[in-house]
Amino acid sequence: MSIRRGYASSAFSARGESHYSTGCISLLLHTLLSPTYPSLHILGIDISSKAIALARHNLAHNIQKGLLSRSAREQVRFDEGDVFGFDGAVLGDDGDGEGWDVVVANPPYISPRSFAKDTERSVRNWEPKEALVPPSPFSASPSSSPTSVAPAGKTTEQAGLEEGDTFYPFILAIAEKVNAKIVAMEVADMGQAKRVAALMGQSRRWARREFWRDKNLGLKGQWQEVLKAEDGGEVVIRGEGNG
Repeated sequence: MSIRRGYASSAFSARGESHYSTGCISLLLHTLLSPTYPSLHILGIDISSKAIALARHNLAHNIQKGLLSRSAREQVRFDEGDVFGFDGAVLGDDGDGEGWDVVVANPPYISPRSFAKDTERSVRNWEPKEALVPPSPFSASPSSSPTSVAPAGKTTEQAGLEEGDTFYPFILAIAEKVNAKIVAMEVADMGQAKRVAALMGQSRRWARREFWRDKNLGLKGQWQEVLKAEDGGEVVIRGEGNG
C-alpha cells in the first residue's frame, strides 16, 4: 500500500500470493482510511489476471451490498503487475509525479525447508505453494534475481539474505522508486525480520525501523524494546509474541 500526502495509497501483492487473492486488504484499507482521508486512492497490484478479476468483482459486490462506500468505485483500483519485473509504469497514470507515500506487501516468505518441516498440513494441502514459498534467490536467473537490487552492488548472499527472503529487496526497490515514505512488510519470524531490517539499514531512506509483533500493539509505551541492528542503528520492537 502507498499513501501520497496522507491520502493516496497503493497495495502490492507479490508473485504467487496472487492466485487466491480477493482484494480484501485494499478494501479494508478503504473502509478504515476513507473517513479520515476523503481523497484516498488505493491501487492493488497482483500478477494473476484471475486474482485481479476476483478482486474487481468483490469491489463491485461490496459497493452494491452497501458494505463499502460508493466512493470506493473511483478510489480503489486493481491492476496486473509483477514485482520481479516492476518498472513503476503501472503507477505512472495514477499519480502526479510525486510518487506514493506508503507501500504494504505480504509476500511469500517461507523457505522450502520451513515449508516442509514447520508449515501446518492444512496450509500445505490447501494453500498454493507459490503463495507461500518464493523462488530461491540463489537459483533465479540474473534478470530476476534479487542480486540485481541487493544494496551497494552486493550479491544476495553478501547482503545476508536467505531462502525465503527473495521478495524483500524487490519490494524495497519498488518503495524507493515510487518515493515511498513508509514500507510495511510481513515477515515469518524474528530472524527474517532482522535480515530485512539489515537490508533496509543499507539505504538512507529508511531512517526508522520497527518490528510489530502479534499482540498488544495498541498499548502506547508498553511492550516495547529497542534492538541494536547490525549496521549500528536502532530497531524498535513493539508488542509481544513470537511473530
